[in-house]
Amino acid sequence: MSFLHPWMFFLGAVAVGLPVLIHYLTRPRPVRLPLSTMRFVQEVIHQRRTFHRLRNFLILALRTLAVGLLAWAFTRPLIGEKPLIGADDSANTVRVVILDVSQSMAASARGISVLERARSVAAEYLAHRAGLRANLILAGTKARPIFEQCSANVAALKDELSRTKVAPERLNVQAAVAVAAEMLSTTGGDSGTRRELIIVSDFQRSNWATVDFTPLPTDTVIELEAAGPAEAPPNLAILRAGVQGRPERDREIRMDVEVGNYSVLPQRVTVDLQIGEATYQLEGLCPPGISTTLSGPVTLRGSGWQIGHAVLRGIDDALPADNSRAFVLDVRPRPTYAIVSRQRPDDRPSSSYYLERGLVPLEPRPGQTVEAVVRIPPDQLNREALASAELIALDHPGPLSTEAAGLLAAMMRRGRAILYVATEPVDASNLKRIADAAGSDLQMPVEFAPPAAGQVRQNLFLAEVREKEPPFSVFGDQVGAAISPLRFGGGLTSRRTEVALAEDLLATYSDRTACLVTTACGAGHLTVLNADLRESNLPRSPAFVPLIGELVSRMLGQQRATDAVPCGEPLAMYLPADSGAAVGLKIIGPEGTGDFGELATEGNWVVWRWPAVGYPGVYQVQRDDKTVFAAATGIAAQESDLTSLSESVFKDRLAGGRTVHYRSAAAEQDKQDDIWLWFAVACVACLCVELGVLRVFRT
Repeated sequence: MSFLHPWMFFLGAVAVGLPVLIHYLTRPRPVRLPLSTMRFVQEVIHQRRTFHRLRNFLILALRTLAVGLLAWAFTRPLIGEKPLIGADDSANTVRVVILDVSQSMAASARGISVLERARSVAAEYLAHRAGLRANLILAGTKARPIFEQCSANVAALKDELSRTKVAPERLNVQAAVAVAAEMLSTTGGDSGTRRELIIVSDFQRSNWATVDFTPLPTDTVIELEAAGPAEAPPNLAILRAGVQGRPERDREIRMDVEVGNYSVLPQRVTVDLQIGEATYQLEGLCPPGISTTLSGPVTLRGSGWQIGHAVLRGIDDALPADNSRAFVLDVRPRPTYAIVSRQRPDDRPSSSYYLERGLVPLEPRPGQTVEAVVRIPPDQLNREALASAELIALDHPGPLSTEAAGLLAAMMRRGRAILYVATEPVDASNLKRIADAAGSDLQMPVEFAPPAAGQVRQNLFLAEVREKEPPFSVFGDQVGAAISPLRFGGGLTSRRTEVALAEDLLATYSDRTACLVTTACGAGHLTVLNADLRESNLPRSPAFVPLIGELVSRMLGQQRATDAVPCGEPLAMYLPADSGAAVGLKIIGPEGTGDFGELATEGNWVVWRWPAVGYPGVYQVQRDDKTVFAAATGIAAQESDLTSLSESVFKDRLAGGRTVHYRSAAAEQDKQDDIWLWFAVACVACLCVELGVLRVFRT
């Protein structure tokens, strides 16, 4: 037990003696009276003396106890573990205070935000005293210290503390601990200097579960002040909003909105969607403690960049900021494909002809051309020829030069999708050149190689497929019946690698070689279909068109993310090739122009770099008031789950051998500060009992 005003004990000790002194001074004095006989008087006096002694003892005890209880009430006793860091410490101290300013600190309970409680707690540790050097670190996505080193100017720190506001960012706690460790290591360490780290936060489980205190000096005393409520308040949030597949003009697609229900009860929610001038609604039941994806059909009118908003209707929860989310859709016309092949269009049947029919199932009438497909000879492969193509398909391209492989890798990084139909031994060398040009951006799950001499690849069938993922998910429960008649021929051998995701291997042949591989590369994708379509019965199967269509939809649908970029995070995005040069472009934010990063030219591309993404909303890159690119920003999803990490986890698992004290500034203080009220009530009860004693003894 500790006391808020321990000096009241001295006054209490003096006050307890007052009832004894008053009792002694006010005791009755003997009076002499003349009487004829003393025998009966002595009997009466003896009886009354016993009666008065009992009364006086009870009254004196009750009065003394009442004064003592009143003194205890004024000392403000606090039950619980005493903090390791006290405001009245007189030793030379180096103190760093980390204040969490992430979005979750805006959550309110009983009408008071967590940050308001946190500021008052942090101010207690920034009180001026001799021998104290301190600093304040505002912790969000980045750690922002007020001073470069600890300083005795705590008044300036308190001024900055009073102006602190919540930032719409996630908490990068490890970055704040690293900055604090550097300050404590360089400032403290001399004889008699005490190192202290105070962290004031809501200690969200999603942010603090992996904190590591080992960068701190071993003698650092760590005080954790939990400013949030004892129990996580209920909260609902929109975590993600986007579409399934590629958004195309005048085409019905499905819109997905992920809603997190961080409460103990299921909630039926309604999400209002606004895309351009059209409005939609999604409804559904969200179970407690998890996220649920609500889906519904929408039809996109017009083309170009369209702005959308998803809003939870009629929700009153702890964190209103995450009840809405912006998103952008790059609504495109019918996609354009480029087929790079040595085979001529009039070579029928050929592998490239079948590939063209899979991409565009309707063959043009005589005299008509299909504008959606552009054939490019391998020797004419250049950036201008590929500029309008959203998907680049290679089938029998022959040997590719190093420059051509580098061009394909660069276009993948910037969002292009490449479909490579591997049929000839030279394709293994081509894929190797593309992988080398892409570097670490491309990590394929298999490595392709030419078949061994004399090896004939014929009559292969699919042994393993990922049925729940596109393109095979298009067949639903009939996937087995759809793929069992398929037989494949040609292609390359392959072997597994250990540096990539096994999930990128979508289908495997009966000889354990890869059939279909899709791998992300920067903002684009590389998909390899390891088969010669002419030597396979796939083009003559009813599964061919839906299989290719779903594969293309998967590749193009993942080119550009529609979900919001987390606020506070660094941004680096390549603009589309049709956006032109960086000169003449401007960035418009939710409230007009401002400092929203910079647009720079790198090679033949324009890149948008922003060290820290700003407030939630939609930011548009415009040329002559026409939007050529748009990006939405939003609150990080982990900030919506307000569940706190338990005290035992910090002391047992995360302390790392250091001295750690945890105190809940909201829940424990409310509970402990009520104790003085009970002492005051007990004091009043003693006075009431005294009145009852006097009434019983008729005095």
